[in-house]
Amino acid sequence: MSANATLLVPSRSRGWRMGLANMLDKEMGAFWRTRRWWVQCLIALLLLNGSLALNLKGGQRVDNAGLNFLVIAALGVPVAAISLAQDSILGERHSGTAAWVLSKPLRRPAYVLAKTIAHGLGLLVAWIVLPGAVAYFQLASPTGGQLSALRIAGIMGLDYLNLLFYLTLALMLATFFNGRGPVLGIALVLAWSGPMPFISEPIQKYVPWLYDVLPWRLLIDFNYNRPLAGYLANGQPLPTVVPIIATALWCVLFTGVAIWRISREEF
Repeated sequence: MSANATLLVPSRSRGWRMGLANMLDKEMGAFWRTRRWWVQCLIALLLLNGSLALNLKGGQRVDNAGLNFLVIAALGVPVAAISLAQDSILGERHSGTAAWVLSKPLRRPAYVLAKTIAHGLGLLVAWIVLPGAVAYFQLASPTGGQLSALRIAGIMGLDYLNLLFYLTLALMLATFFNGRGPVLGIALVLAWSGPMPFISEPIQKYVPWLYDVLPWRLLIDFNYNRPLAGYLANGQPLPTVVPIIATALWCVLFTGVAIWRISREEF
């Protein structure tokens, strides 16, 4: 058997799952077998935990430091998800890799799902699990142990749902546009419209219901200054779960639309 033949893994899957395992292995390798994983982890620690450490050291109250942590998570984490997602599809489309890969025994739904799963898992470790674990130890002493690991897990779970929203949104937009500008622009405008006070005021005045169907209220809500994550941090019951359900449904919808669009793309 030749050396090249030993690298081939026969695909026995049929239907929409054809080629999913091989494509998923390739996408996971692009994250974990390169420097991408530790670069993402380093940026996440510097941005999230570094800012939290500076706020605590500067004498800020714990609740204000925690609120700043959520603000940075709401504004900064989507940038990582959007950048990674758009480069994943647009980079392959521009280089011709997408056409080559899809000429193999690989169904197009599996192509999109492999990218969603691989990037979702990579970002989960780099931007959620690692910063969340470090934040727990950073806040253990200032809060006197009142902020339990379970509360931190709930807060970071909302952060992850927010991240998945923009990851799937960017993947979907990358199937519609050939340039990075529209994908990055549309996704960032949506990400920053809700949290930014000067942009959010017209939204609060004319279409306040958007806060219930978009992920803005998960981490920060300038209307009431009490994001859902704030209730979890204080051990209080959530006043509503509508934004959580709506955001999860958006993620499913974006993924479905991306699969539909890539299935009609001619390479």
